[in-house]
Amino acid sequence: MRNVETIRTLFAISLLFAALQFGCGGGGVFEPPPTSNQPPAPQASVGQGMQAPVLGFVYAEGGTEARAITGIPGGSSFSPPLTVPEGITGLVFPPGQNYALAEGAAGGTLGLIPLAGAVPGALVEIPGAMAKPDVIAFSPGGAAAAVYSASEGQLQVIAGLPKKPQLTRQMTSGDLPGAVRLLAIADDGVTLVAVTVNSSVYLLSSGGTELLENASDVAGIVFTPRSNNALIFDRGAGTLSLLQAPGGASAARVLAGGLTGIGGNVALGTDGLRAVIGSSSANQLWEIDLGSLAVQQIHAPATPAVLEPLRLPGHYLFAWQPGQPAWILNTNEPKGTVYFVPAAPEAQQAARSGL
Repeated sequence: MRNVETIRTLFAISLLFAALQFGCGGGGVFEPPPTSNQPPAPQASVGQGMQAPVLGFVYAEGGTEARAITGIPGGSSFSPPLTVPEGITGLVFPPGQNYALAEGAAGGTLGLIPLAGAVPGALVEIPGAMAKPDVIAFSPGGAAAAVYSASEGQLQVIAGLPKKPQLTRQMTSGDLPGAVRLLAIADDGVTLVAVTVNSSVYLLSSGGTELLENASDVAGIVFTPRSNNALIFDRGAGTLSLLQAPGGASAARVLAGGLTGIGGNVALGTDGLRAVIGSSSANQLWEIDLGSLAVQQIHAPATPAVLEPLRLPGHYLFAWQPGQPAWILNTNEPKGTVYFVPAAPEAQQAARSGL
């Protein structure tokens, strides 16, 4: 009898141990399927009574329209128009799109609008920030931004985004090596690089400016995530180069060449694994694998006017106009995959009615 009880005890312990392994091991946490009395937890709110994950946002200049992109790639749709605070004339989204910098905010400074879900939060003023910058560059993680205004003759660094935005650095035109055309800031919120109108690349440090490169036509510059290494696309030379830890002794190293014929407005993006180049002059995207250095061209069904990193890693919004579909690039696929988001229902109805 004692042996039977011992066996029962050992069996119960083994069941308990297996349950603990299943719930706490590498396979994930077991959750019971939802019942009619226990609906699944919402991921994000879109309007009243509707729940869906949010991929990102679109916004038309001048405050004419803002919408969330909800759903999953290949099965996405637009939310109804979102309410943007009155007076806002522009929204600029960082990588991940969990907030937006707002131009035209009350008080004449940049503001911040949180975007935790699909509904914009209340406008947050950024004391001392300039009103309308000509250039805005975000760090790869979105925690810092560098902004420049030629008319105001100022360059500012805003850190602590999005929860505690504050100015951490300010430079006047006298501190700069010339008029700034492009900016890039690293995730440390300190390492800052500027490209002047003549395509000279400078490190802007607290100790002054340092010339890094004299390029022929820099069309894009961006830091890779969680590093002080920057990618530079020189349209004149047709090259993508890596500038390692600006301020050191190393010069830019060419990663890919033959990137020619890329005109118009150019967008450069990276997730640290791949770099993507888009151009407003061609229905084409260029993807460079930063490990193998292989280059592939991806046909785009629309002109890549932007290249905005969405909430899913490796996903970029590259085209959208009010009343039109949006187009998303997924670089996680071996050959790159392009998805479209159907135009908003009211736009589709207007098209069917011939309006």
